[in-house]
This record gives sequence, C-alpha cells and structure tokens, in this order.
Amino acid sequence: MKSKLKISLWLFIIAIVLYIIHTLYASGFFKKLDPHLAGEVTTIYRSLYGTEDLDVDYKKGLLFISSTDRWKQLRGESVEGSIYLLQLDSGSAPIKIPTTYKGVFRPHGISYFSKNVLNYLFVVNHNDDGNYIELFEFKNDTLYHQKSYADATMCCPNDVVGIDTDEFYVTNDHGTQKGALRKFEDYLRIPLSYLLYFDGTQLTKAYEGLSYGNGVNISNDGSRLYLTHTTGRELLTFDRNKDTGKITLTSKLNLSSGLDNISVDEQDNLWIGSHPQMLKFIGHATDSSKKSPSQVFKLRPKNGGDEYEVAEVYLNDGQEISGSSVAVHYKGELFIGCVFEDKLLRAKL
Repeated sequence: MKSKLKISLWLFIIAIVLYIIHTLYASGFFKKLDPHLAGEVTTIYRSLYGTEDLDVDYKKGLLFISSTDRWKQLRGESVEGSIYLLQLDSGSAPIKIPTTYKGVFRPHGISYFSKNVLNYLFVVNHNDDGNYIELFEFKNDTLYHQKSYADATMCCPNDVVGIDTDEFYVTNDHGTQKGALRKFEDYLRIPLSYLLYFDGTQLTKAYEGLSYGNGVNISNDGSRLYLTHTTGRELLTFDRNKDTGKITLTSKLNLSSGLDNISVDEQDNLWIGSHPQMLKFIGHATDSSKKSPSQVFKLRPKNGGDEYEVAEVYLNDGQEISGSSVAVHYKGELFIGCVFEDKLLRAKL
C-alpha cells in the first residue's frame, strides 16, 4: 500500500514538473533571440505612455494613437488617457486630439472606419465606473462623442473592430474580471475568454474558448475576421457573413509567441505586435526597469486566405522598445506601439 502511494506521489510530482516546463516553454522562457529589423529606425516619439493600439486612415495619412499610462493605473494612481494623432506625410510630432467625452477616459483598443464620407473611431475605455466601448465621430481634428456601449458580458474588453456605427466585435481578454481565478486563467492558460459581437441590439458571444483573447480585425472587404489569443499563441481566421455578422472558423496558426493586436494594410497583409517572452512581459508590467522583448510579424494571406506567408520583420530584446503590442504599415514605414513605455517607434523598411 505504501509503495502504491509513493508511486502515485512521484507521478504527481513528475506531472507538475512537466507542466511547469511546458508552461515555461510556451511562455518563450527558453527562446533565444536574434534581434533584427528589415530596415532602420528613424524616430522614437516620446512622452506618449502606453501606445497600446494604433489605427490608420490610409486615404488621409493619419495615424490614431491610443495612450494611457498603465504603470500608474496598475499602481492605483489617478490616470487620464488620450487619443493622439500623427500626420504621417509631414514631419510633425503626434498631437493630442480634443474630445467632447465627459468622464474619465482611459483608452485601450481602438478602431477607425469611414461611412458615407463621415469618419468614426471606436475606443475601449476603462474608467472608474466600468468598462465601455465609446463611439466618436472625428471631424475638424476633434473627437465628438456619440455613444457609450456597456454590458455585463463585457467584463474585460481589450480590442474592438468597428463594422458600422452600431455594429462591432470586441474581445474579452478574461472570463473573470478579478480575483484568484483571473490569475489562474493567465498562468494555467485556462481558455475562459471570448469574442463578443454587437449587432445593433445586443451583445452576444461570437466565439469562446480563448486563452487571453486579444487583437481583432477584419479584412478590407469585411469577409474575413482575424483574432489572436495571447497565451494561446494563435492567430484564428474566420469567414464572416457580412449580412448576419456570424463567423465560422477556417484556420488556426500557432506563431509560438504572445500575439497582441492585429492591423490590416491596404493589400490585406496582417501586421501583428507580439511578446516573444511572456514572463518577461509580466516582469516589465510591474517594474519599468525590466525590459520585455518586442516582435512584429507580417502575414501575407495565400491559398484563398486560410494560409499565410509569415515573416518576422522586427525582433528586439526590449532596449529599443519594450512590450510591443501593435504594428502598422504605411508607405514602406512601420509604426510600433507598446503597452507601457512612453514610446512610439517609427522605422523605414
């Protein structure tokens, strides 16, 4: 009897050790980095903390920048964020966009789109009252607040993609808003997060079973939806019914990295900011002196859009920019934002 207990105990210990090793492997702990860039860095804009998400108006050459000091936010300090604008074809620096929004504004994910010559920006907003999706009209270099969306199912919104003024998808990066279970989700990679769809009337779950659901975007014609889950390390591709908003999974691609936001350029190439060593990113989140490596992938759809030609266009140990969360391509240039630092990187490819 004692020998059986010993065997069971040893098997349990071995299982725990193997799981820890697997978790370290999945987090990129053993990954060797070879920093590179297919080009050169031309500018690093400063004093914009937490440039976590970017979106671009390709016709007008305007880059919208979401900015919130998340280090202060994590420390429980009072924080007010902003949306900045960078005129890409000029030599000017980013400028803060005035807004008519009344209340605490802490931008996270953003999504820009045009409709009937009008321009709109969806913004994920985390304020003291809760979590919201804010809709703005952008005109005369000002963001005019149109509407706030909130729902009990939207406990932990991360990124949003706007389809129409009353239609959008939003990722919930956790299934639990706070507490011990939220930590278990992260470290045990429990797939409790999900994608929500708002059809103009209500929010419903469009896809479940994500491990830290994060970036979401659509193809230029709206027929495809792209989704990342960070600790799941995958890009998910869906066919999208443009009439009903229903999505159907067509492929999964594991890139062995902590994938974050997705941008789609004019040629339908995907650009993804990523965290190649996720445990270092956790350390970076609590200590600004600790650097977190940054990575950017370019994915060119092929074979009808279910497969991709993958290129790693940027990799850095975190000294240049830490915790890369988004990358936007415009006229041969690459713009990289990050979760915490006061940096926006501009590079010529």
